[in-house]
Amino acid sequence: MSTSTPSDPVPSVKTLPTKTGVYLMKDSRGKVIYVGKAVNLRSRALSYFRDSGDDRPLVGLLRREVRKVDFVLTETEKEALILENNLIKQFKPRYNINLKDDKNFVCLKFDLSKPFPRLEIVRRFERDDALYFGPYSSAKSARMTFRQINSFFPLRKCPDTVFRRRLRPCLNHQIGQCLAPCCGYVEQDAYRELVNEATMFLRGKNKELIGRLKAGMSKAASEMDFEKAAKLRDRIAAIETTIEGQKITEARFIDRDVFGYAQAGGHVQIDVMFVRNGRLEDFASYGFRRPEIPPDEVFSSFLSQFYGSNRFVPDELLLPREIDDMEVLAEWLSEIRGKKVAVRQPKRGQGLRLVEMAMNNAELSLKAGIASAGPEVLAETLRIELRLSGAPRTVECFDISNIGGDYATGACVRFKDGLPEKAGYRHYRVKTVSGIDDYSMLREVLTRRFTRGKEDRDLPDLATIDGGKGHLGVAESVLRELQLDEPELLAIAKGRDAKGAGRRGTGERFFRPGMATAIVLEPGGRASKFLRRVRDEAHRFAISYHRKLRSEAYKHGELDGVRGLGPARKKALFSRFGSVEAMRQATVEELGSVKGISRTLAAAVRARLDSD
Repeated sequence: MSTSTPSDPVPSVKTLPTKTGVYLMKDSRGKVIYVGKAVNLRSRALSYFRDSGDDRPLVGLLRREVRKVDFVLTETEKEALILENNLIKQFKPRYNINLKDDKNFVCLKFDLSKPFPRLEIVRRFERDDALYFGPYSSAKSARMTFRQINSFFPLRKCPDTVFRRRLRPCLNHQIGQCLAPCCGYVEQDAYRELVNEATMFLRGKNKELIGRLKAGMSKAASEMDFEKAAKLRDRIAAIETTIEGQKITEARFIDRDVFGYAQAGGHVQIDVMFVRNGRLEDFASYGFRRPEIPPDEVFSSFLSQFYGSNRFVPDELLLPREIDDMEVLAEWLSEIRGKKVAVRQPKRGQGLRLVEMAMNNAELSLKAGIASAGPEVLAETLRIELRLSGAPRTVECFDISNIGGDYATGACVRFKDGLPEKAGYRHYRVKTVSGIDDYSMLREVLTRRFTRGKEDRDLPDLATIDGGKGHLGVAESVLRELQLDEPELLAIAKGRDAKGAGRRGTGERFFRPGMATAIVLEPGGRASKFLRRVRDEAHRFAISYHRKLRSEAYKHGELDGVRGLGPARKKALFSRFGSVEAMRQATVEELGSVKGISRTLAAAVRARLDSD
C-alpha cells in the first residue's frame, strides 16, 4: 500500500470544494476512519497531507491510511456541526471520539398540562411545556430528591391510569402524604400552590419558600387551625435540615454547565458540574484514552456530542479555554433551547472560580482513574514483565487440539483490555495436515489468522501460543513469510517438574523471540494470572470444538448402519479409541473389549470399517 506524500496527496483531496461542509476520510476498504468539519473543505483536508512540520500522531496516522476523502456541503457552520455529530454516531470512525448516549442521566419532571401534576423521574428532556429539574448523573441522587419532595409536600403519587380510576383515597392520604385529588379532597388551585412550593424547593429558592411557609403557619395558628400549623412547622424543619447540606455556588438563580478537563499522556478526563438555579446539583466524569487525538480536539468534539443526545441545555456553558467552534456551538444550543445560550470562558469572578473547581475535579478524577485503570495497568505490567516494545491492549492466544492427528482443530481467543472479546474468538478445522504434526497444524492456523488480519488491519498487539520454543519458532516463520512486523509473540510452556517425587512444578515459562532463556513470572502476579487465564480459555475453546467434531463423527459418521450399534455404544468406542482411524488399527478382540460391545458386534464394526 502506498503512502500519501506532500507532493502526491490523496487525489480526491485536490478536487474538494472551498466551501463549508463535512469531510469523510476513508481507508483502502472504503471504511470511514475520520470525520471532520471545515469552513473551507479543501484547505482543511490538504492540511493533513502538506509537509508543514505537523507531527501530531493523528496527522501521521491519517497520512498513512487515508485513500479517499468524500464530502457533504452544508449551508452554514451550524449545519456542519450537527451533521458531523450525526455522521460520527453513524459510522463510529476509528480516529474520532464517540461519546455514547448516556442513558444514566435522569431528571425530575412536573407535567403542568395536567390539572393535578405528579413528580416523575424520567430519562429524557422533551421539548414540551413541562418543568424539568436536573440532570442527575446517578439515579440514586435523583431518587433521594424525589423522596424528599414527596415527603415534604403531599403530592399525588399514583400514575395517571390509577388516578383516573380511583374511587377511594389511598394509603398515602391516610398517612398524610397525599391530599387525595383523585377523590376531590383538594381544589385545583390549592394543589397548584403545593406544586409551586415544591418547584421553589427544586429551584433552590429556599429562603423565599421558608418565608412563605412561615407566613402560612402563622395564619393557620391565628385561625386556630393548629393541625395545619403543626404540619407546616414540621415541613419547615425538614426543609431547613435538608438545605443545610446543599452546596450554594452563587446567589443568581441561573442554570450552568461548568466544564473542566485534564490530560496526562494519552489520557483525557472531562468533568462537568451541573449548576441549577445557583445550586450545585451533580457531577459527571468522562475519561478517554486516545493518544493520537489532540486533547483540544477531544474537548471540542465532546462538547458538540454532549448536547446532541436530547440533553437539557442550560443558560450558560462555562469552559476552561476557548475553542474554535464556540460561536457556532452557542448558536446551535440557543436554537435547541429556544432562547439565548452563552458559551464563554470566564476570566474573573464566580464563573472563574467554578471553572477552577471543575478543573480540580478533573485532575483528581484523572489521577484516580489512572491509578485504578485495570486495562492500562495490566497492559503496562505485561510490557514491563515480558519485555515488549509496547503495552498490549489486545491479546490473542492459539491452541491446537487433536487425538492421534484426527479431527485436528485450532482455536483463537481474543482478550481486549483484560476481558474476553467473544467477537474475536475463532475455530479452525485443520485442512492441510494429516497425522500427528502439531507444528504444521499451528502453521496453518496462524497463517490463516494473520493473513486475514493483515487484509483487515485487525491484528492483536500480542499473540500467545500454547507451547514452547518450537511453537514460537513456527509463529516467527509465519510472520516472516507474510512480511509482518506485528503482532509481538509469546509462547507459554508448562513448567517443568521440580526434582523430588510429589513436589509441584516450577510454574509456566514464557518464551520471547531472540531470548535464550525463558521468562519466569511471579506465579501469583497480575501478568502471570492473566496469561494463564488466556491460555486456559484457548485450551477450553479448542477442546470444546474438537469434542463437537468427534460427537458429530460418532453420531453421523462411518459407523452408521451397523446393526445394534447405537449412540451409547458409539460413544464408548470413541471414548476408548478416540477416532475412526484408531478403530481401523484395532483387532476384533480389542474392539470387543469395550464395555457393551460383544464379539459379534465387534466383528460387524470391523467389517463396516474394512468395507470403506
